[in-house]
Amino acid sequence: MEYLNPQYVLFAGILAIILLDFLRHSAKSDKKAFLHYLTAAVFGLAFIFDILYGNMDISLFSEVSYSQFVVGFMLFISFFVYLFIISDKNDHSIALDISYLSAVLGSTLVVISSNLISLFLSIELLSIASYALVYMYKSGNALEGAVKYLSTGIISMVILIFGISLIYAGAGTLSFSSLHVISYLPFIAGVAIVIAGLGFKSTLVPFHMWAPDTYEASKSSVTAFISSVSKAAGLIAMIRIFFFALPVSSAFVTVLFLSIALITIFLSAFLASVQDRIKRILAYSSISQAGFAFISIAVLTTRGINAAIFYIFAFAVADAIVFLAYDMFENKKIIYKKQSNSITQVSRISAIAFFIGILSLAGFPPTIGFFGKLLIFYALFSSGYFLVVILTFFALLVSTFYYFNILSEMHVVDKIIKNKNKIKIKTEQRIKETILIILTLALFVGVIFA
Repeated sequence: MEYLNPQYVLFAGILAIILLDFLRHSAKSDKKAFLHYLTAAVFGLAFIFDILYGNMDISLFSEVSYSQFVVGFMLFISFFVYLFIISDKNDHSIALDISYLSAVLGSTLVVISSNLISLFLSIELLSIASYALVYMYKSGNALEGAVKYLSTGIISMVILIFGISLIYAGAGTLSFSSLHVISYLPFIAGVAIVIAGLGFKSTLVPFHMWAPDTYEASKSSVTAFISSVSKAAGLIAMIRIFFFALPVSSAFVTVLFLSIALITIFLSAFLASVQDRIKRILAYSSISQAGFAFISIAVLTTRGINAAIFYIFAFAVADAIVFLAYDMFENKKIIYKKQSNSITQVSRISAIAFFIGILSLAGFPPTIGFFGKLLIFYALFSSGYFLVVILTFFALLVSTFYYFNILSEMHVVDKIIKNKNKIKIKTEQRIKETILIILTLALFVGVIFA
């Protein structure tokens, strides 16, 4: 049953959509609707086969213990983000289906890569498809965002190639399973450079510069994918490198990466606190979440890796929720923080989902974000990084400031109780609200994986 691997299902889905687009001669709108339904079905099949056959090996790709869970949550989030995107009245082209499936395929291949070449190709497949998704909505801002994303992507690609070549020069192999015994200088330098290249994908400081502008310029539903699934893939790639390539005793490397993580959290918190636009605040919030995940990865212990994987799932779901909910607000021209008190007039359900998503990102119980941060603190504490625990807790308090800055403007509960007026809800909005309800429930149900 090896052919039922979810990656094969996604690839077959892409080929089927391309083929059917050429062969099907029905009305243009009917053909698009059919292919959208087919794409949704591909996600469903891939998710089912991940559960049933998620432990298969694929040549240069081999699974590790966490891969089935990670691929599963990537497919779960991607499916609902896709449904949200196509529920718009916009005339979506078939290129959306192909680009989106390609991006998801790339992200899942990152998870199971066992070779630096396969990891690089997977990341580039994800990146190229993501550039197309950003540009799909052909506004001036979308073009600007796509160009910035593409420019930093090219820089990241060059850095990754250079780092991989140094690793090969020092190790004589590109297989993850053979890297952990190597300690030559070119190899260590190569690993550091590869991590820097992946830092662009994961929006770690100082490689984050593209993210706020690209996130703001993109359609929010596309940003939901980039900030959740795409970013998760970059962080998982780091775990693959860390887990196999770095010896546990690398104290200097650990301190260096812990410092990068703390700087990422503190700097993003400061920059978010001085923003006036809601979407830029959310962009810096997403950068901060990557810092929290990276701080757990940098511990270089099994407990730290497990905490990081769980937290990546936690913030990916929450990020998807807040950006999808904001997509509905943005369509009503709610752009600035001072306009936050108007969001309940757009949709009460999306306002509540946005509110809960923010609480999860801030780490408030009983959301999954709280348990994710708790696991990170436990991983740091059990490894003896007591100073880092204190600094991380202080960073958490600082980051909470800009979250409450938004929530204080919203008055969600108060507005919903006082506002008795009925809001006219269209079918399109009902679909979006249903998606937000399902994802919001995942913030609580997902706690069982902690």
